[in-house]
Amino acid sequence: MIMNVTFKNLVTLKIVLVFVLFFALGNTSQAQQKAMYTQYMFNGMAINPAYMAVDEMAAITLLTRHQWVGFEGAPNTQTASFHTPYKTSNTFYGVILSRDNIGQVINETGGNLALSQRLRIGDVSWLALGVNAGVSRYQGAFTQINSESNKGNNFDPTFNDERGNRVNVGMGIMFFNKKYYFGISSPHFYYRNVSDPKSNYTPTAYRPHFMMQTGGIFKLDGDLKLRPSILVKYVDGSPIQFDLNTNLFIKDKYIFGTSYRYLDSFSVLASAFITETILFGYSYDIPNFSNKNSPYKGSHELTLQFRLPVKGRDPLACFF
Repeated sequence: MIMNVTFKNLVTLKIVLVFVLFFALGNTSQAQQKAMYTQYMFNGMAINPAYMAVDEMAAITLLTRHQWVGFEGAPNTQTASFHTPYKTSNTFYGVILSRDNIGQVINETGGNLALSQRLRIGDVSWLALGVNAGVSRYQGAFTQINSESNKGNNFDPTFNDERGNRVNVGMGIMFFNKKYYFGISSPHFYYRNVSDPKSNYTPTAYRPHFMMQTGGIFKLDGDLKLRPSILVKYVDGSPIQFDLNTNLFIKDKYIFGTSYRYLDSFSVLASAFITETILFGYSYDIPNFSNKNSPYKGSHELTLQFRLPVKGRDPLACFF
C-alpha cells in the first residue's frame, strides 16, 4: 500500500505514538468494574471514542441492560448516546449519558462528551483518534449492607456511605477500512473523586480498563454478510477477558448472532431495522452455561438506535 501522508498527518501519527505509550504505561489505581455490553458493536462509542469516525451518519442509541435476572440486587445499566460527523469534515463529536445501579446500594449517574478526528492512510484506509471527558455523581449506601451488625459498637467503618462527584477522561485510536477495523482504548483512564479539593483529587477504587477491538465484514452468497469481531479487556489484577462475536447480516436488514465471553457467558443476539433508519436489537446472556446449578437466569439487553442522514455525506459510505 502506498502511503499518502502529509506533514500534518505526520504530526498526527506522532500523537498516535504518544497514545500507544500512554496505554502501555498504564495506571495503578485500585479495582471496580465498569459495565460491559453484549451489543457493544452497536454501541461502539461506549468503549472507544474513536469509533464515531467509522460512521457517516448521525446516530441516537438507547440501551438498557439487566444483568443476572433472578439474583436480588443484580446490576442494571442504562445509556443514551448521540454522535454525528461535523458537516463534511473528518471531525466527529458526541455525548453519552449513563446510569449504573447495583442492588440499590451503588448508584452512579453521569455523562461524557467525546471528540474524534480521522485522517486518511493510503487510498482506502483511515486512522482515527478519539478522546472523551465527563463528570458523574457517585453514591454508595454501604450502611444498607447488613445494617443490623453495623449498629452501635459493632459499626464497621469499611461500610461508610460514600457520596461524591467524579471526573473522567478516556481515549482511543482506531484503524479501519471497508473490510476490517482495529482499535485500542481506555474510556475511563483517568477517574478521580473531586468532591474534596483538600484530598488532592484522590483516586477511586477503580482500575482502568484497557480494551482492544478488532473485526471485519465478509460478503457471502446472495444478500448475506458475516461480521465477526473480538473484544479483549485487560484490568490490572484481573484475568484477561475476551468476547468472541459473530453476526450474520441478511439483506442488511436482519442481524442474527452469537457471542461468547470467556469464563462468563454465552449469548444470542437478534436485531432488525424496523424502518430504514430505526434499528432494534435484543440479546440474552446465559451465565456459566456449563454450570447447570447456577441460580442466575441470564441477562437481558435491549438496544434502540435511530440513524439520521447528514447533509453532504453518503450514508452508504458507512464503514461498520
